[in-house]
Amino acid sequence: MNGQYGPVPGNPYAQPQPGPQSAPQPVYAQPPAYAPSYPPPHHNPEFLAADSRSGIVVDENGVTFDFEGQSAEFPWSEIQSIHSKPGVGGHRLMVAVVLPRGKFYECGVKARNSVTLNQWFRDLGHVLGVYLGRRDNPPLSPH
Repeated sequence: MNGQYGPVPGNPYAQPQPGPQSAPQPVYAQPPAYAPSYPPPHHNPEFLAADSRSGIVVDENGVTFDFEGQSAEFPWSEIQSIHSKPGVGGHRLMVAVVLPRGKFYECGVKARNSVTLNQWFRDLGHVLGVYLGRRDNPPLSPH
């Protein structure tokens, strides 16, 4: 022995020496860059497509068509179905609201290009899926 007393390295009976200890930091995975940017299902999404003459809005209240300053509002409770298709020339979004007795209203909005039109179709499909899904699948009531 060298005349100094203290813990022997590797001795299981030695007292731990106080010192700064850092807890391991958790590593969080980053979401993939290609993940869709749609909000969570409980969110009330909105859809808007407009040109210089007309517009289409779909939100939690229903569907609104606007044509040259005149508006027609259709609440979800009055809508039987909704249909969409590309218009003549391939750069128009056509949306029709069908009411319970078969009467329907249609509105068309001109897209600047096919990329915009395709995005409108994707966004409209998502928003309609949320609201029509809620209507067709109401929450279960507790017994």
